[in-house]
Amino acid sequence: MKKIVTIGGGTGSFTILSGLKTLGDVSISAIVSMADDGGSTGVLRDELGVLPSGDVRQCLVALSFHTDTVRELINYRFGAGGLAGHSFGNLFLAALEKVTGNFVKGVEVASDILKVSGRVIPVTENSAKLIIELKDGSIIKGENKINHADFAQRGIKKIYYKPDVLLNGSARKAILEADYIILGPGNYYCSVIPNLIVNGFKNTLKKSRAKIIFPVNLTNKHGHNKGWTVSRYVENIEGYLGRKVDIILINSKKPNKEQMEAYELEEGEGVVISDDTKDKRIIRADIISSKVYKRKKADKFSVVRGFIRHDPKKLADLIAKIIK
Repeated sequence: MKKIVTIGGGTGSFTILSGLKTLGDVSISAIVSMADDGGSTGVLRDELGVLPSGDVRQCLVALSFHTDTVRELINYRFGAGGLAGHSFGNLFLAALEKVTGNFVKGVEVASDILKVSGRVIPVTENSAKLIIELKDGSIIKGENKINHADFAQRGIKKIYYKPDVLLNGSARKAILEADYIILGPGNYYCSVIPNLIVNGFKNTLKKSRAKIIFPVNLTNKHGHNKGWTVSRYVENIEGYLGRKVDIILINSKKPNKEQMEAYELEEGEGVVISDDTKDKRIIRADIISSKVYKRKKADKFSVVRGFIRHDPKKLADLIAKIIK
């Protein structure tokens, strides 16, 4: 049985895990970013002092083999009243943290209840704020503010946590035992990189014998990395990893017209990532979904969601060919 570890958060992790759970003869561990401080998650974090649950919730739902109704319940978002904008799953995980006295333990209990195939592992048990220091000396504090900031022209000097956070022991064990590690896809500076800068992650990865698979994002994010090419992504992420990635996955099919129109309304023109490299590690395939994702009316807290995404089944089938 091959041991696969995914690293990321948000809709990117939800997408890839939804596909991977259908594969046979694999063990899945999802390491999840704990930087989120926006939307429903941010409100609960501030008001109840709990760890961020939004990304974990999405991973639990993705890996759950429970009924469709239960999965819909966990993702259900209240549209009115005092709970307007809140996800039931976020409230559920916040309550479990209070009942068990520990967020990681609460996630384990939730995994049992939801019949999760695999493990969902918070990258850290520590609470901290994600911070970006720009080359012009500006400081942006908090994942939510970073997500909505425009800093592409000014450039990043450093991205870090305050206070420092430590790699969860369960995450360390999963990385060391993994056969394959999948980085992303997802919001680069808000879901992927926040995992890689956790204290202990880089050194642990250097000790791992796992092959690293890097599915390059389908689009750039306006204000963060607009204009980046495939080679820029690979070079940048290898800088954070301290080692080379082994396999680079690139989508070979263009988004359809409806997808592009929806995305450009949110992010502007010129956001599709340019394939500019002939690197021998690259595998090109049609791994894009044709579905057009739209914002739900109950999203009171104005969370930006991707309109162009990978197709879970196509991506999982490609990974299955690689590992077998």
